[in-house]
Amino acid sequence: MPPPDPLAPVVQALSYLAAPNPAVNNPVGSQQPSDWTGGSNSATDGPLYTPAQVLLGLILGASADLTSLGNGINSALTGVAAALASLANEIGDLESASGAATVLSGLQTVLGLIQGFVPPSAAGTLQSAGTLFGQLNTLLSDITLEANEIAAISQQLTATAPLFPAA
Repeated sequence: MPPPDPLAPVVQALSYLAAPNPAVNNPVGSQQPSDWTGGSNSATDGPLYTPAQVLLGLILGASADLTSLGNGINSALTGVAAALASLANEIGDLESASGAATVLSGLQTVLGLIQGFVPPSAAGTLQSAGTLFGQLNTLLSDITLEANEIAAISQQLTATAPLFPAA
């Protein structure tokens, strides 16, 4: 059984403020990270965007210190969104995860062979490393979906940043 998708709940939670446009499909189909990071689409306002905008406008406008805090949050969200967009595009440029999967499977095989020759005290460490490589291999099985979700989160954060007015 494949592991649960760790990014889907983040996309869903952020959708209350900004829904990705287009929606992330699973299975992916022809979607690519550039569908969200290419600039032609922007997230749509979620059901809580307008109430949050009014509330945060009142709170952050109450004093210079709170306005400064809002500016910092806006800058942070914008920076994180840009970094996520770049990461998603780079991951999306990978032809497939098959090369990485082959390497990780090979490492698991080698570690399994080495376990037979090391003292029992070291075998646990090798077994843990083999398990880690196996989990990474499983996570790479649907790398395009993960790249698309990272791109959608980037788009959502970009749309959410204006909730915190910049100076």
